[in-house]
Amino acid sequence: MSSRPWFKKSLSLSELLKPPRGFALTKTGKVFFSFLTAVILVAMLTGNNLLFLIIAFLLSFMVVSGIESEMNIRHLEVNRSPSPEIYAGMPGEICYSIRNLKQDSARLVLHDGGKMNITHIPRGVREIFRQERTFSRRGRHLLGNVTIFTTYPYGLFRKSITFDMEDPVIVFPAPIPCSPAVFAGDSGEGRGGGIESISHVRAYIPGDALSSIVWKKQHMGFVSRVSQGGGGSGSILVLHPGGDLEQKLGQAVFLVLEWWRSGVSFGISANSHFSGLGASVAHKASVLKVLALLDNLGEPEIGNFPKGCHVVHL
Repeated sequence: MSSRPWFKKSLSLSELLKPPRGFALTKTGKVFFSFLTAVILVAMLTGNNLLFLIIAFLLSFMVVSGIESEMNIRHLEVNRSPSPEIYAGMPGEICYSIRNLKQDSARLVLHDGGKMNITHIPRGVREIFRQERTFSRRGRHLLGNVTIFTTYPYGLFRKSITFDMEDPVIVFPAPIPCSPAVFAGDSGEGRGGGIESISHVRAYIPGDALSSIVWKKQHMGFVSRVSQGGGGSGSILVLHPGGDLEQKLGQAVFLVLEWWRSGVSFGISANSHFSGLGASVAHKASVLKVLALLDNLGEPEIGNFPKGCHVVHL
Protein backbone atom coordinates (compact mmCIF):
# COMPACT_ATOMS: atom_id res chain seq x y z
CA MET A 1 0.00 0.00 0.00
CA SER A 2 1.56 3.26 -1.14
CA SER A 3 1.42 6.32 1.07
CA ARG A 4 0.11 9.59 -0.29
CA PRO A 5 2.48 12.55 -0.23
CA TRP A 6 1.37 15.48 1.92
CA PHE A 7 2.20 17.97 -0.83
CA LYS A 8 1.96 17.55 -4.58
CA LYS A 9 5.02 19.69 -5.23
CA SER A 10 7.30 21.80 -3.05
CA LEU A 11 7.95 25.22 -4.51
CA SER A 12 11.49 26.59 -4.42
CA LEU A 13 12.25 30.05 -3.02
CA SER A 14 12.96 31.39 -6.51
CA GLU A 15 9.53 30.20 -7.70
CA LEU A 16 7.80 31.80 -4.70
CA LEU A 17 9.57 35.12 -5.27
CA LYS A 18 9.11 35.05 -9.04
CA PRO A 19 7.10 38.12 -10.16
CA PRO A 20 3.76 37.42 -11.82
CA ARG A 21 4.72 39.53 -14.86
CA GLY A 22 7.78 39.91 -16.98
CA PHE A 23 8.88 43.53 -17.25
CA ALA A 24 11.35 45.42 -19.43
CA LEU A 25 11.79 48.98 -20.65
CA THR A 26 11.42 49.73 -24.35
CA LYS A 27 13.60 52.29 -26.13
CA THR A 28 10.85 54.86 -25.63
CA GLY A 29 10.65 53.91 -21.95
CA LYS A 30 14.40 54.40 -21.48
CA VAL A 31 14.18 57.88 -22.99
CA PHE A 32 11.18 58.67 -20.76
CA PHE A 33 12.93 57.55 -17.57
CA SER A 34 16.13 59.37 -18.50
CA PHE A 35 14.12 62.57 -18.90
CA LEU A 36 12.24 61.91 -15.64
CA THR A 37 15.52 61.36 -13.76
CA ALA A 38 16.97 64.58 -15.15
CA VAL A 39 13.87 66.58 -14.13
CA ILE A 40 14.00 65.09 -10.61
CA LEU A 41 17.67 66.06 -10.20
CA VAL A 42 17.10 69.62 -11.46
CA ALA A 43 14.01 70.02 -9.24
CA MET A 44 15.93 68.88 -6.14
CA LEU A 45 18.83 71.22 -6.90
CA THR A 46 16.72 74.28 -7.74
CA GLY A 47 13.61 73.74 -5.61
CA ASN A 48 11.45 74.96 -8.49
CA ASN A 49 7.78 74.20 -7.75
CA LEU A 50 6.93 74.04 -11.46
CA LEU A 51 9.46 71.23 -11.96
CA PHE A 52 7.88 69.28 -9.08
CA LEU A 53 4.52 69.69 -10.81
CA ILE A 54 6.05 68.28 -14.02
CA ILE A 55 7.45 65.34 -12.04
CA ALA A 56 4.00 64.62 -10.59
CA PHE A 57 2.53 64.65 -14.09
CA LEU A 58 5.21 62.28 -15.45
CA LEU A 59 4.78 59.88 -12.53
CA SER A 60 1.00 59.79 -12.95
CA PHE A 61 1.51 59.18 -16.68
CA MET A 62 3.78 56.24 -15.82
CA VAL A 63 1.26 54.79 -13.33
CA VAL A 64 -1.60 55.01 -15.84
CA SER A 65 0.57 53.27 -18.44
CA GLY A 66 1.32 50.44 -16.00
CA ILE A 67 -2.35 49.95 -15.08
CA GLU A 68 -3.49 49.94 -18.72
CA SER A 69 -0.83 47.44 -19.77
CA GLU A 70 -1.74 45.17 -16.86
CA MET A 71 -5.44 45.21 -17.73
CA ASN A 72 -4.52 44.49 -21.35
CA ILE A 73 -3.17 41.02 -20.46
CA ARG A 74 -4.49 40.14 -16.98
CA HIS A 75 -7.68 38.30 -17.98
CA LEU A 76 -6.36 36.56 -21.08
CA GLU A 77 -7.24 32.91 -21.66
CA VAL A 78 -5.04 30.92 -24.05
CA ASN A 79 -5.56 27.41 -25.42
CA ARG A 80 -3.17 25.68 -27.83
CA SER A 81 -4.12 22.92 -30.30
CA PRO A 82 -1.39 21.34 -32.45
CA SER A 83 -2.43 19.87 -35.79
CA PRO A 84 -3.18 16.12 -35.57
CA GLU A 85 -0.73 15.48 -38.43
CA ILE A 86 2.73 17.05 -38.26
CA TYR A 87 5.60 15.63 -40.31
CA ALA A 88 9.33 16.01 -39.62
CA GLY A 89 11.00 18.75 -41.62
CA MET A 90 7.66 20.09 -42.89
CA PRO A 91 5.72 23.11 -41.54
CA GLY A 92 2.95 22.00 -39.20
CA GLU A 93 0.06 24.18 -38.06
CA ILE A 94 -0.54 25.08 -34.42
CA CYS A 95 -3.77 26.86 -33.46
CA TYR A 96 -4.17 29.28 -30.54
CA SER A 97 -7.52 30.23 -29.05
CA ILE A 98 -7.31 33.54 -27.14
CA ARG A 99 -10.00 35.43 -25.22
CA ASN A 100 -10.21 38.34 -22.76
CA LEU A 101 -13.41 38.23 -20.71
CA LYS A 102 -13.06 41.68 -19.13
CA GLN A 103 -12.01 44.11 -21.85
CA ASP A 104 -10.50 44.51 -25.29
CA SER A 105 -6.84 43.57 -25.75
CA ALA A 106 -4.55 45.28 -28.24
CA ARG A 107 -0.96 45.15 -29.49
CA LEU A 108 -0.12 41.66 -28.30
CA VAL A 109 2.83 39.51 -29.37
CA LEU A 110 2.54 35.75 -28.85
CA HIS A 111 5.83 33.89 -28.44
CA ASP A 112 5.89 30.10 -28.81
CA GLY A 113 8.90 28.97 -30.81
CA GLY A 114 8.25 32.00 -33.02
CA LYS A 115 6.62 35.41 -32.70
CA MET A 116 3.12 36.25 -33.89
CA ASN A 117 1.64 39.76 -33.77
CA ILE A 118 -1.97 40.11 -32.61
CA THR A 119 -3.48 43.50 -33.37
CA HIS A 120 -6.78 43.36 -31.48
CA ILE A 121 -9.03 40.97 -29.54
CA PRO A 122 -12.58 42.17 -28.77
CA ARG A 123 -13.85 41.65 -25.23
CA GLY A 124 -15.42 38.24 -24.64
CA VAL A 125 -14.74 37.03 -28.20
CA ARG A 126 -12.58 33.94 -28.65
CA GLU A 127 -10.23 34.59 -31.55
CA ILE A 128 -8.35 31.84 -33.40
CA PHE A 129 -4.78 32.38 -34.59
CA ARG A 130 -2.56 30.00 -36.52
CA GLN A 131 1.18 29.64 -36.67
CA GLU A 132 3.42 27.24 -38.57
CA ARG A 133 6.18 25.38 -36.77
CA THR A 134 8.74 22.93 -38.12
CA PHE A 135 10.19 20.00 -36.16
CA SER A 136 13.49 18.64 -37.41
CA ARG A 137 13.01 15.06 -36.22
CA ARG A 138 10.22 12.55 -35.79
CA GLY A 139 9.01 11.20 -32.44
CA ARG A 140 7.60 12.69 -29.26
CA HIS A 141 7.91 16.42 -28.63
CA LEU A 142 6.65 18.53 -25.74
CA LEU A 143 5.50 22.06 -26.48
CA GLY A 144 6.51 24.38 -23.65
CA ASN A 145 5.04 27.53 -22.14
CA VAL A 146 3.32 30.27 -24.14
CA THR A 147 4.30 33.88 -23.44
CA ILE A 148 2.35 36.97 -24.50
CA PHE A 149 4.02 40.40 -24.59
CA THR A 150 2.45 43.84 -24.83
CA THR A 151 3.72 47.42 -25.11
CA TYR A 152 0.21 48.85 -24.77
CA PRO A 153 -0.73 51.71 -24.36
CA TYR A 154 2.20 54.15 -24.68
CA GLY A 155 5.09 51.86 -25.52
CA LEU A 156 7.03 52.60 -22.32
CA PHE A 157 7.16 49.03 -21.00
CA ARG A 158 7.18 45.57 -22.46
CA LYS A 159 5.08 43.55 -20.03
CA SER A 160 4.58 39.82 -20.43
CA ILE A 161 2.45 37.02 -19.03
CA THR A 162 3.46 33.35 -19.23
CA PHE A 163 0.98 30.47 -19.47
CA ASP A 164 2.21 27.16 -18.10
CA MET A 165 1.43 24.59 -20.79
CA GLU A 166 2.73 21.17 -21.73
CA ASP A 167 1.14 19.87 -24.92
CA PRO A 168 2.59 16.57 -26.21
CA VAL A 169 3.03 16.26 -29.97
CA ILE A 170 3.92 13.19 -32.01
CA VAL A 171 5.78 14.14 -35.19
CA PHE A 172 5.47 11.63 -38.03
CA PRO A 173 8.33 10.76 -40.42
CA ALA A 174 8.38 12.88 -43.56
CA PRO A 175 6.93 10.92 -46.52
CA ILE A 176 9.52 9.81 -49.08
CA PRO A 177 8.17 8.79 -52.51
CA CYS A 178 9.17 5.24 -53.37
CA SER A 179 9.17 3.16 -56.54
CA PRO A 180 6.27 0.81 -57.30
CA ALA A 181 8.92 -1.91 -57.64
CA VAL A 182 8.67 -2.53 -53.89
CA PHE A 183 5.23 -4.10 -54.32
CA ALA A 184 4.94 -7.82 -53.78
CA GLY A 185 2.28 -10.21 -54.94
CA ASP A 186 -0.81 -11.33 -53.05
CA SER A 187 -0.20 -12.60 -49.54
CA GLY A 188 3.51 -11.80 -49.88
CA GLU A 189 4.25 -14.35 -52.58
CA GLY A 190 6.92 -13.21 -55.00
CA ARG A 191 8.12 -9.72 -55.78
CA GLY A 192 6.07 -8.89 -58.84
CA GLY A 193 4.38 -5.60 -59.41
CA GLY A 194 0.94 -7.02 -58.71
CA ILE A 195 -2.10 -6.41 -60.90
CA GLU A 196 -4.28 -3.45 -59.99
CA SER A 197 -7.96 -3.38 -60.76
CA ILE A 198 -10.45 -0.55 -60.45
CA SER A 199 -12.57 -1.10 -57.36
CA HIS A 200 -14.87 1.95 -57.60
CA VAL A 201 -14.85 5.69 -58.07
CA ARG A 202 -15.26 8.37 -55.42
CA ALA A 203 -15.24 12.17 -55.14
CA TYR A 204 -11.90 13.77 -55.93
CA ILE A 205 -9.72 14.59 -52.90
CA PRO A 206 -6.96 17.23 -53.23
CA GLY A 207 -3.71 15.30 -53.55
CA ASP A 208 -5.10 12.50 -55.74
CA ALA A 209 -2.90 11.69 -58.73
CA LEU A 210 -4.09 13.30 -61.97
CA SER A 211 -3.89 9.91 -63.64
CA SER A 212 -6.64 8.62 -61.34
CA ILE A 213 -9.18 11.30 -62.36
CA VAL A 214 -12.02 10.03 -64.54
CA TRP A 215 -12.28 12.85 -67.09
CA LYS A 216 -15.22 11.22 -68.90
CA LYS A 217 -17.44 11.71 -65.85
CA GLN A 218 -17.11 15.48 -65.57
CA HIS A 219 -20.90 15.80 -65.41
CA MET A 220 -20.59 14.19 -61.95
CA GLY A 221 -17.88 16.60 -60.87
CA PHE A 222 -14.29 15.47 -60.36
CA VAL A 223 -14.12 11.80 -59.40
CA SER A 224 -11.11 9.55 -58.88
CA ARG A 225 -10.60 5.86 -59.54
CA VAL A 226 -9.89 3.72 -56.50
CA SER A 227 -7.42 0.99 -57.38
CA GLN A 228 -7.16 -2.26 -55.49
CA GLY A 229 -3.97 -4.27 -55.86
CA GLY A 230 -3.86 -8.05 -56.24
CA GLY A 231 -6.76 -9.93 -54.71
CA GLY A 232 -8.48 -6.78 -53.62
CA SER A 233 -9.05 -7.22 -49.87
CA GLY A 234 -6.46 -4.70 -48.69
CA SER A 235 -2.76 -3.82 -48.59
CA ILE A 236 -0.29 -4.72 -45.84
CA LEU A 237 3.15 -3.18 -45.42
CA VAL A 238 5.80 -5.44 -43.87
CA LEU A 239 8.95 -3.75 -42.54
CA HIS A 240 12.21 -5.73 -42.46
CA PRO A 241 15.54 -4.86 -40.80
CA GLY A 242 18.43 -3.47 -42.82
CA GLY A 243 19.12 -0.29 -44.73
CA ASP A 244 18.51 3.25 -43.58
CA LEU A 245 15.75 3.26 -40.96
CA GLU A 246 14.64 6.86 -41.53
CA GLN A 247 14.36 6.40 -45.28
CA LYS A 248 12.42 3.18 -44.81
CA LEU A 249 9.99 4.87 -42.40
CA GLY A 250 9.55 7.79 -44.82
CA GLN A 251 8.67 5.38 -47.63
CA ALA A 252 6.25 3.57 -45.32
CA VAL A 253 4.49 6.86 -44.52
CA PHE A 254 4.26 7.66 -48.23
CA LEU A 255 2.57 4.33 -48.97
CA VAL A 256 0.18 4.65 -46.02
CA LEU A 257 -0.93 8.12 -47.16
CA GLU A 258 -1.37 6.91 -50.75
CA TRP A 259 -3.51 3.97 -49.68
CA TRP A 260 -5.59 6.14 -47.37
CA ARG A 261 -6.24 8.74 -50.08
CA SER A 262 -7.26 5.93 -52.43
CA GLY A 263 -9.74 4.49 -49.95
CA VAL A 264 -7.85 1.18 -49.70
CA SER A 265 -7.87 -0.81 -46.45
CA PHE A 266 -4.30 -1.05 -45.21
CA GLY A 267 -2.15 -2.14 -42.29
CA ILE A 268 1.47 -2.51 -41.24
CA SER A 269 3.53 -5.28 -39.70
CA ALA A 270 6.70 -4.28 -37.83
CA ASN A 271 8.56 -6.33 -35.22
CA SER A 272 5.82 -7.99 -33.17
CA HIS A 273 3.16 -5.41 -34.05
CA PHE A 274 0.40 -5.88 -36.62
CA SER A 275 -2.04 -2.99 -36.93
CA GLY A 276 -4.85 -4.90 -38.60
CA LEU A 277 -6.65 -3.54 -41.64
CA GLY A 278 -8.60 -0.30 -41.79
CA ALA A 279 -9.23 2.80 -43.88
CA SER A 280 -10.46 5.33 -41.31
CA VAL A 281 -8.75 8.52 -40.16
CA ALA A 282 -8.25 7.02 -36.70
CA HIS A 283 -6.59 3.92 -38.19
CA LYS A 284 -4.27 6.07 -40.30
CA ALA A 285 -3.29 8.11 -37.22
CA SER A 286 -2.62 4.92 -35.25
CA VAL A 287 -0.38 3.51 -38.00
CA LEU A 288 1.55 6.77 -38.41
CA LYS A 289 2.06 6.93 -34.64
CA VAL A 290 3.64 3.47 -34.68
CA LEU A 291 5.99 4.55 -37.47
CA ALA A 292 6.87 7.78 -35.64
CA LEU A 293 7.85 5.98 -32.43
CA LEU A 294 9.70 3.04 -34.00
CA ASP A 295 13.27 2.90 -32.64
CA ASN A 296 14.59 -0.22 -34.35
CA LEU A 297 13.53 -2.97 -36.69
CA GLY A 298 13.84 -6.71 -36.17
CA GLU A 299 12.47 -9.54 -38.23
CA PRO A 300 8.67 -9.14 -38.34
CA GLU A 301 6.58 -11.76 -36.64
CA ILE A 302 4.31 -12.22 -39.63
CA GLY A 303 1.08 -13.94 -38.72
CA ASN A 304 -1.78 -15.06 -40.88
CA PHE A 305 -2.77 -12.05 -42.95
CA PRO A 306 -6.31 -11.88 -44.33
CA LYS A 307 -6.61 -13.93 -47.50
CA GLY A 308 -6.07 -12.10 -50.77
CA CYS A 309 -4.19 -9.15 -49.26
CA HIS A 310 -1.65 -7.30 -51.36
CA VAL A 311 1.58 -7.40 -49.30
CA VAL A 312 4.38 -4.87 -49.66
CA HIS A 313 7.86 -5.59 -48.26
CA LEU A 314 10.30 -2.84 -47.26
